[in-house]
Amino acid sequence: MNRCAIAAVALAAGFGCATTGVAQAADLAEPAPAVEAAVPSLFDVAFGVAGVTDYRFRGVTNSKKDPAIQGYVELQTDWLYAGVWSSSVNFPRPLSDPSAEIDLYGGLRHTWGAFTLDVGYLYYWYPGEAKAFNGVKIRETDYWEIKALPSIAIGDLGSITANIWWSSDYANTGANELYLSIVPKVNIPVAAFPNLGFYVSGEFGKQWIKRTTDLNANYNPHDFLTWNVGGGVTYKAMTLDVRYVDTDLNKKECALNTGVRGWCGSTVVGKIAFDTSLNKLK
Repeated sequence: MNRCAIAAVALAAGFGCATTGVAQAADLAEPAPAVEAAVPSLFDVAFGVAGVTDYRFRGVTNSKKDPAIQGYVELQTDWLYAGVWSSSVNFPRPLSDPSAEIDLYGGLRHTWGAFTLDVGYLYYWYPGEAKAFNGVKIRETDYWEIKALPSIAIGDLGSITANIWWSSDYANTGANELYLSIVPKVNIPVAAFPNLGFYVSGEFGKQWIKRTTDLNANYNPHDFLTWNVGGGVTYKAMTLDVRYVDTDLNKKECALNTGVRGWCGSTVVGKIAFDTSLNKLK
């Protein structure tokens, strides 16, 4: 969950040179029309929708390996942003089986030259969760994270982004967690298709989860590595992406972390997305 992007807006000012001498009557009666400067918008609203063959969160399926529909809307200024992102999910019984995942988020994001820093807060909300199964109470899984995402653009060649996410109540279990990853992206210009943007990208990260209270004494999760590699093509507001996703969790460890043995294995995920903003539609 690097879901949205914002660019810094620059203002330009021009200065004219005044000539010396006596002004003519015609100059005073009919001054030269002033050139109207473009006024940048103070804010923008970005939005998008996507379809994925499998909703993978840090390498683990959240849709029971089935397709999912996702979408978002985000209010943006030059420094501040706030938004809502949602996805269909599938957590079968005896898990809580929510109707969807809805992420409420906001923060600060700004670009200085090639460097961008994004810091913020995100709340994972799972509406419609079951309260019990066969008479056994089920704990809800809503929780929060804070994040820092520094990124460096390498000209037109691509970018390198770091992900730092932390919470003291992972999945409402009372567990401390930390997720770190590095995300390189390389743009591939293809002269034969000037209207298309090709790229390859990947991510390598590690999730640490540590139980810090007796809130859930039976929860004994495993730290794990996750990675993905793939590529895609963009055309205007459309993106087609295909990538390989995996973790180093075996089936027993996966069951301890998620409650399901087969949710952490390798797979290939396809995605088609549409992303734009109100200012781009003007």
